[in-house]
Amino acid sequence: MQIILERPRTKAERGRSRYWERLREVDALVQRDIALIRTLRHRTPIVDAGCGNGGFVLACREAGIDAIGVEAFAESVAVAAANGIDAVRGAGEAMPFASGAVDVVRLKEVLEHVQRPLDMAREMHRVLRPGGVFIAYVPTQWSQIYPFPVNFWDDYTHVRPFSRVGLQRLLEDAGFERMRIEGYTPPLRAWQRPIGAALSRTLPFLWRAVAIKEDGHA
Repeated sequence: MQIILERPRTKAERGRSRYWERLREVDALVQRDIALIRTLRHRTPIVDAGCGNGGFVLACREAGIDAIGVEAFAESVAVAAANGIDAVRGAGEAMPFASGAVDVVRLKEVLEHVQRPLDMAREMHRVLRPGGVFIAYVPTQWSQIYPFPVNFWDDYTHVRPFSRVGLQRLLEDAGFERMRIEGYTPPLRAWQRPIGAALSRTLPFLWRAVAIKEDGHA
């Protein structure tokens, strides 16, 4: 897997970073994904598509897991590089990897930003090897009503939230046949955890999908 790293940005350049490049991953979700990855057989680095500032890649490294980030914007790649993260430039609809070259792809809250989510989901399917695993997060239709962690429309780059059925149909049309979709509402504070657990089963903020590319699929 060829890796082309971007130069670290200057302090002035970092001051102009986009807001999503400053966001922090929810630790509970990071640790949940790392726990899943530990159960998988993988030979290639974990790919975090839309890696932002590289927080998940860094968490993987700290857990002893090889990982690489992908970002569509050169400035975003440079933000990750400035944080010491291995990152490459590539759009989600045109990943910089050969077909069947990747064991695990993670796409955290990216599909809701694009006009053609099916193109992106199909690209994730293309780069995965048979038996490879796709981890995806999207805001649910209920994410629009939450004042915390953030209302869906507070992000001006959002295009659409997803229902569970809509996400399932998207993954099926992309070529995935085996998948598990579950709700999650991340609590910001310890006292909110019981509330978040209850809302995850009823009105979740996020859908988390784990899909497997079947053997024999191109």
